[in-house]
Amino acid sequence: MKQPTIFSKEVLRRWADRKASLKEVRGYTGAELYSIARLGHQFFMQGKIEKARTLFQGLYAICPTDIYFAKALGVVELAAGNAKDALAAFDIAVRLAPQDASVLIGRAEVRFAMGQSTQAAEDLLSAVRLLPPKDKLHKKAKALLLLLRSLAAR
Repeated sequence: MKQPTIFSKEVLRRWADRKASLKEVRGYTGAELYSIARLGHQFFMQGKIEKARTLFQGLYAICPTDIYFAKALGVVELAAGNAKDALAAFDIAVRLAPQDASVLIGRAEVRFAMGQSTQAAEDLLSAVRLLPPKDKLHKKAKALLLLLRSLAAR
């Protein structure tokens, strides 16, 4: 059984000043948080969207600088029909990892779902520029760009 965490005044002060995360305050390990993330992913794949959403909201609250938690929260929020919250999560993910093409593609998908085709195309173009042509994500981004252009031409 895990012993109760004793909080140091310094860690609590850093948390109050927004310089430490709940991960640091509570002493969670990356392995502990990622085991919860695996469960959240399983829930998502089983169609248990609300359970997955609850876990990823909690993980993001505990460790808001983890790119995977922000990105996964965006995916789950979109699946739950919360496009506005999905966009907010992906905006954070882009700030955390602006060179991560998968984040840009995810945000583009949300923007497309929200009817923001111009912004979606900008994200897709940025992703295409970051990836080598043979990469699967490069091909996905190009295909989505073609779709956006064909829809715009109608």
